[in-house]
Amino acid sequence: MLWLSWATQPAEGRTDVTDMPSALHQLVASVTDTYTVVAEHPRPGDIRPSVWEVNGPGGERWFAKQHAGPKLHRREVDAYQKWTISLGADRAPELVASDAETRAVLVTGVPGRSLDTLRLPAEQERKAYEQAGELLARHHAAAADGPVTADVTEEAWGATVAKLLDGAARHVPEHEITLVHALLQEAPPRLPQVAAHGDYMPKNWMWDETEQWLRIIDFERSELQAAARRDFSRLRYRILLQRPDLNAAVHQGYGRQLTEEELVACRAYGALDALDSLSWGIKHHDIGLIDEAHTMLENLRLESRTRVWGGWSS
Repeated sequence: MLWLSWATQPAEGRTDVTDMPSALHQLVASVTDTYTVVAEHPRPGDIRPSVWEVNGPGGERWFAKQHAGPKLHRREVDAYQKWTISLGADRAPELVASDAETRAVLVTGVPGRSLDTLRLPAEQERKAYEQAGELLARHHAAAADGPVTADVTEEAWGATVAKLLDGAARHVPEHEITLVHALLQEAPPRLPQVAAHGDYMPKNWMWDETEQWLRIIDFERSELQAAARRDFSRLRYRILLQRPDLNAAVHQGYGRQLTEEELVACRAYGALDALDSLSWGIKHHDIGLIDEAHTMLENLRLESRTRVWGGWSS
């Protein structure tokens, strides 16, 4: 069982592990006074928090994390308290304890390995992506009683784009700035808000090869927003546009194809996210995020060249 896929350095024994933040020790100690810190799972980038694997007294397997800021902490706790139940039994970790003051959470571990670390047979890969689509639909539906429409005005969009372009100019090559600027001329259509995961990518999909079962982790970016804002724009431009088989599997699981308005929104949000990710990745030395941003930009470039006037490829 691995909840996260990064390389680990086991560190046996509670008293021998002094690197785990004291806030996490305190949070675990609020649940039990007998535990073992098993390993640290470093996260890419120079400002993202590490995740620590902990064993409890009865064989419980937990993961402790201290969020970088209060917004991420609040989002993750809210998601566990309000939305993850909609995924179904044994589809996500459970919240064991949290502390808003120190921005720490303790959650249960789940079986499986991150899908992005696995090389699966084609049939099994399609099955995993179909389940990913099904679980995404359930997560999106968890906030069915929320606000009806995302408020994206032309004025607000213009201000967001201008701020991003100005900040990215210090880090990103000019030709990439030019591409994104051309794609961000118009604000995306207003769309219904859903309970979005916020980082719905294979790194956060835990695939159990024995059970053929998918589970979802890492809800610190979950919030109410349009499905196209991050969940579908990232999937589309980082993976699905070049994999029609997986695109079909995701949408079969999700229960429908994207609407024309959602595709238009994916393009705008994808361009915004690609530039933001590239700028952040360069600034914080996150090579993986830089690669994902380049993939998005290249797919956006290819799509803009092949798009038929008045229509989109799905």
